[in-house]
Amino acid sequence: MHKRLPIFIGFLLLGLFVWLQLYPPYLVQLFVERLENLGYDFQLRTQVLKGKITASNPVVIVDIDDKSLKAEGHWPWPRNKLAHLVEQLKRQGASVIAFDILFAEAEENIAIRLDQKLASEKLLTPEFSALLKKSQASFDNDQRFAQSFQNMAIVLALGFLPRAIFSNTLPPPILKLDPSHSKELDLITGIGYISNIPVIQAASKTSGFINIFPDSDGIVRRAPLIIEYKDGIYPSLALQSVLSFLNEKITLQTPMYNHRKVLEGVQVGTQTITTDQSGQVLIPFVGRSYSFPFYSATDVLHDKVARDAMLGKIVFVGTTATGLSDIKPTSIDNLYPGVEIQATLANGILANQFSHKPAWTLAANLFITVIVGSLSAIAFPYFGPLILSLVIMLIPPALLLFNNFVWVRTNLILSFLMPSILVLLIAFMNLIYGYVFETRRRAQLKKMFGQYVPETHINQMLRKKSDFGLYGSDREMSVLFADIRNFTTIAENLPANQLVELLNAYLTPMTEVIFNNRGTIDKYVGDMIMAFWGAPLKNKHHARHAIETSLEMIKKLHEWHAENAGKQWPEINIGIGINSGIMSVGDMGSKYRRNYTVLGDAVNLASRLESLTKFYGVHIIVSESTQHHQSKFVFRQLDIVRVKGKKRGMAIYEVIGRQHEVSAKVMEELTKHHQGLNYYFKQDWSSAENIFTEL
Repeated sequence: MHKRLPIFIGFLLLGLFVWLQLYPPYLVQLFVERLENLGYDFQLRTQVLKGKITASNPVVIVDIDDKSLKAEGHWPWPRNKLAHLVEQLKRQGASVIAFDILFAEAEENIAIRLDQKLASEKLLTPEFSALLKKSQASFDNDQRFAQSFQNMAIVLALGFLPRAIFSNTLPPPILKLDPSHSKELDLITGIGYISNIPVIQAASKTSGFINIFPDSDGIVRRAPLIIEYKDGIYPSLALQSVLSFLNEKITLQTPMYNHRKVLEGVQVGTQTITTDQSGQVLIPFVGRSYSFPFYSATDVLHDKVARDAMLGKIVFVGTTATGLSDIKPTSIDNLYPGVEIQATLANGILANQFSHKPAWTLAANLFITVIVGSLSAIAFPYFGPLILSLVIMLIPPALLLFNNFVWVRTNLILSFLMPSILVLLIAFMNLIYGYVFETRRRAQLKKMFGQYVPETHINQMLRKKSDFGLYGSDREMSVLFADIRNFTTIAENLPANQLVELLNAYLTPMTEVIFNNRGTIDKYVGDMIMAFWGAPLKNKHHARHAIETSLEMIKKLHEWHAENAGKQWPEINIGIGINSGIMSVGDMGSKYRRNYTVLGDAVNLASRLESLTKFYGVHIIVSESTQHHQSKFVFRQLDIVRVKGKKRGMAIYEVIGRQHEVSAKVMEELTKHHQGLNYYFKQDWSSAENIFTEL
């Protein structure tokens, strides 16, 4: 019964988590996204530690690093130096050169600057002015840099801006969208742009944007492959570098969903790169920062790199120099060069190794949440604290391993964090509920059974999880009735206060004997004691313990007489009846008063056996069901009687004592007694009379 509440609460938590995944409030959505991102980062780090970049990898990086600045001078370098860098890469066999650097401003021509300076100071002669004008072309480093692009696939950088700011000239897009399709697609859209100066931009046939947008927590996890600007589609620097490398074009995969086109991927040649609806991909990190081959620009300029280092490669030129570096915090490393992100994207496009979260993964995540949550809600209430603690420790790693398995096999990223949190919440709820319920259960058991059973009995019950028949059950048990002989006469001859004192003095040691032998006090009815064995704790030796109790009660009664000899109380004799059988036990009564008791024919028989002790003149009578298989005790059969309501006769026995305490003479007399009784039952009256007379 008490399991229903934690199961119900578990399903309430499951419903809450399903709702949070389907219709999260804004603040909750931010919190959930943050948790999901943390879970993704953790999973990603377990994956990329296994990744390696080999020497045959088609993507390398030429780095304008601190070493290069120290050797070649401060930045910006003269563009004739950059032209020399391009020519060196061309000579070393590079297939594509992609600049992760914007050339948005023209470099000053020193001949023009000198001409203007001297003219302003009236120091310029006509002859020297003519010479300077004739030399302007020789000092035009922008033109020199643009000329180095000849016969080489050069990809220049550009950037889109969220404001209407325009710098230089934007190259044409690689795709043009129909205006109606443009409205349907949910692509990232540029408002303004910044490009390269015309002379350099015109020299390059291709360009790609370098925009990367961090998540709400400032961490870079994804990057757009395409951006829309005025119905035109522009590629990222990485995507355009691969297109130039493969000499391919792109098409957009935009199937119809609910009468609306949705972007699902970018097709490059024959392969499709899965994207989200905005055209972004999760960056396919293969390792921590500096996993790709990095070559210092000064070493390239002075031909100090291996002969085949650039051969047939896509070369990204960027900078990590102090003060110039484009460093970004990412899922895999807090300091990750921006140029290496472009290299990582290009490498991922070539290998088509992108992990993805398509829209339908929400349904998969919900399915996992519902299955895991339902199993937890149903099973956890039946687990103990130890198992729940193990669950708390093992379930999240198990879900992580499962998600990693799916990730490696399919590149699908499922959510393990939300199901893990749900499992932990249900487990903690059950731990708390278990503690509260156990406390309430202890109080309930002590309140209910404190007057029936000894404290050691209650402590043993508290360690078990059973309901102990509180709601009623049928068990094989033994019940004992003990009654004082001629109590009415005794009560009439004693003042009330002395009668109460006598009863208290008598019932206390008798109760101790019952408690010491694992018995449960059912009730006191005046001078009568009713006790039973086998509940609330089950006891397969209930008959033996009941018989043992009866013998000790007789012995205790003799000791009681000796202890109270000076009080001039009347002598007390008791009769005890014991029966064993199937009885109904439980907490019975009304809402005003209840009692933990036993009911049934077997109980009524024990009461009648106690009444028969007067007729047969003995202290203890047990039924044949109680006497059965009790070899540790010696019994004397008294008779075969038919109880009211029963058709078959039943043997009844007097308990003589414990086997080792009965003398040989008594055992011999008992043998003769049973012989005589056998003759009696056979109606051999004379033989029976002879034996009984002898006894």
